[in-house]
Amino acid sequence: MFALAARCFISLFFILNFNHLLAQTEPGNAKSWLDAYTEHREYDGVYVVKKVSVPCRTYETYLTDQNGRKLTPAFRDIGDFSDGLAEFVPMELGPDGNGLHGFINKQGEIVVQPIYAGTDKFINGKTWVIYPVGKQFGLSYIDTKGNTLYKIPIENYKNDFLIAAAEQNHVCNRDTREDIIWWKNRDMFILNWNFSKFNEREIKKSKYIYHFNFGGKYGIIDKNMILRVPVALDDIDPTYKFSGQGMERVQYGDKFGYVSPYTGDLIVPFEYTDTRKPTAGLFWVKKNNKWGCIDKTGKVRIDFLYDEATGFTAEDRSAVAINGKFGHIDKKGRIRTPLKYDFASYYNHGISMVRVDDKYGYIDTTGKFITEVIYDEALPFDKTTTTAERTWLRYELAMDGTEKFVGFSYKLNAVFILIALLIFVRINSYLFRKFEGKKWLNRLKTKKTS
Repeated sequence: MFALAARCFISLFFILNFNHLLAQTEPGNAKSWLDAYTEHREYDGVYVVKKVSVPCRTYETYLTDQNGRKLTPAFRDIGDFSDGLAEFVPMELGPDGNGLHGFINKQGEIVVQPIYAGTDKFINGKTWVIYPVGKQFGLSYIDTKGNTLYKIPIENYKNDFLIAAAEQNHVCNRDTREDIIWWKNRDMFILNWNFSKFNEREIKKSKYIYHFNFGGKYGIIDKNMILRVPVALDDIDPTYKFSGQGMERVQYGDKFGYVSPYTGDLIVPFEYTDTRKPTAGLFWVKKNNKWGCIDKTGKVRIDFLYDEATGFTAEDRSAVAINGKFGHIDKKGRIRTPLKYDFASYYNHGISMVRVDDKYGYIDTTGKFITEVIYDEALPFDKTTTTAERTWLRYELAMDGTEKFVGFSYKLNAVFILIALLIFVRINSYLFRKFEGKKWLNRLKTKKTS
């Protein structure tokens, strides 16, 4: 009997003490230290707590463990954890009076130093960061260790993203919810771009790069959601009207450059005032009012010497001009036809049309004439035959220079049409006067008889 009573007493003692221990783990009791803070958020056993003394002016934020032990000194703000890291802004402001942004882990250790003007939470192991670069703000992408994954060459967009023109703001009491913006014609521009889920799906489905437009400006982002070209371009060429050979022409201000259509990287800086579609692996580009050639890496292959230039043809020839005199060069820049003609066309079918004074003739790739310079009007050999005119007559020319009469010149035909028109007008006028005269005489006779 005594043993049974003892067992009941021990069981009752255990139950009462267990309930007491359980009561101690209740959130309302164990987390009473949270009452000292204005707000808090929990992330897998650690807490971000904030105490606001004067809204939007005086506040401090800590990372603590589940018992309220502070893992960090006082910060202005700590953002949400993502990929094991949270953005934070220390109490000390930057030289410009704005917050500096970095990242801490859940132990309160600084993983990425607070040196950035703006950033966002990590997604799939990367995020963007904004920082001063001379007179501009620059943008890079970093991994969770702070290593740079890609850096936009912001110096190529020197008229945009100026620090002096930027507005830096953050949400009240939320320094990690910051924005750096620029205004252009009532449109708000930013360096970092966040896309809707729909647009993000479209971007990720693209084969290489994705062009987008905002406020009349273009940007380029790759399928990994890394912005390659900021929203600053004035024109792009996705249809390859002026592009090719693994380079896409883009325009910034009044200058042209080239980006990779595969990665979006800027290959050729914005140096050229005009360009031509590439031929034979070379790009004719204009700089300081002179034409020269670059290759697909941007290296200059033919010096900037020429006032005019055409694309290279199958004959390895380009028609060029200096001071009003035309000739031909090959892809190595060697002169193959002396620059002595008043005009020279591109080669086609091994023949170029040239002009001396006001007469035209045709030469082959050696510079030898296949016709005399006797034609008043002429066309290049775009086909295996062409037409030329002399002494008001029109001929079809074969590639060996032989002629076949095909009619009067277009000018003479125009004269014939004009003469026929004048004759028609004179006859019509004569008939009209004659008809009207008869009617007048008939009316006069009628009046006399009456």
